Order: sequence, then structure tokens, then C-alpha cells
Amino acid sequence: MKIIQPSLPQSLQKPDDIIDLFNEEDSVSDVHVENTWLTNADLAKTSVSESLFTKVDFSQVNVSMFNLADCIFKACNFTASKFPDSSWHRVLIDGARCSGLQVTNGALKNVEFKNSKLEIVNFRFSRLENVLFTDCVLNDADFYEANLKNVAFVNCTINNISFASARMTSVDISQSTLEDIRGVKSLKGVSISQDQLMRLAPAFAAEFGIKIK
Repeated sequence: MKIIQPSLPQSLQKPDDIIDLFNEEDSVSDVHVENTWLTNADLAKTSVSESLFTKVDFSQVNVSMFNLADCIFKACNFTASKFPDSSWHRVLIDGARCSGLQVTNGALKNVEFKNSKLEIVNFRFSRLENVLFTDCVLNDADFYEANLKNVAFVNCTINNISFASARMTSVDISQSTLEDIRGVKSLKGVSISQDQLMRLAPAFAAEFGIKIK
């Protein structure tokens, strides 16, 4: 599956103080932010476009309506970050720590999570379209009542994932290692491998009240 990649200008500015910039401006664009700590920052709603973030610590940041377009995040830390009601379009997150990341009631389109560790991540009630998870580790990923369309998990290790009450179209997890899944009643529109089907047979049986003797 191909997605539209972020498009960045050839020249990016390096702001002196990114927190002041976020708090003073409703829209930030054309910046390169690196080796900066935004831990615990409670930022006002912000729109960021055509920007690059390298080794930026967003841990425990809380930003409602954090709207991103054409942005790349490399080796960033999103531990326990909250981005409710956000919109992410053409975004690449590469080599990130995303433990406890929450993107609830959001809209993600043409987004790729790559080489990243996602533990206890929360995409509840979000809409994901043309989204790739590539070479990621997912532990306790929650897509409760999410709407997923054209979403693929490629070469991922998925230890526990929930699709309870989710609505899914063209979702492919067949190319990943899958240990456990919840919400199997919502798997219409999902592609899995034969090996995954055999591994998940007990979960299917339990979900539909089938007794195995």
C-alpha cells in the first residue's frame, strides 16, 4: 500500500524558542526543531505544517486540536502524550517512542509510523485512512470504535491489539506477527494470514460462545 509522503521545503528555519512560538502563533510552518524538550508543556491548540522535528521530547505534552500537515518526526519521544481531536495529514513518525500516546477522536490520513515502539497507545474513536505501521512493536494498542480504511501493519510485532466495535475496510495485518487480538466480531474487512487464523481460533471461539472439547 502506498501513501502520500510529507512534502517539506528545501529551507527550514530554526526557531530560538519553540514553546514561545507555539504559544504566540496559531500556525507554525517551515521550521526544523531538534534536540528540544517540551516535556509537560500544555500548549495552546496549534497548526504545524511543512516542518521537521528531530530528537524532540514531547513526553506528557497535552495539546488539543494539534493539527499537522506535511510533518516529519525523527527519533522523537511521545511517551504519555495526549493529542485529542487532532488532525494529522501526510505525517511520518520514524524511530519514535510512543508509550502511552493518545490520539483520541482524531483524523489521520496518509500517516506512517515507522521503526517505532507503541505501547498502551490509544486511537479510540479516531478515523484512520491510508495509514501504515511499518516495523513497529505494538503492545496493548486500542482502536475501540475507530474507523479504519486502507490501514496496513507491515513487519510489525503485535502482542495485543483491540478492534472492539471498530469499523474497518481494507485493513491488512497478515504481514505481521500477531499474538493476541480483542474485538474479533469487528474483523470484517480485515486480512489475516492462515497462521494467524490458527493462533486466533480460541479467541474466535470464545467471542462467539463456541465450546472447544
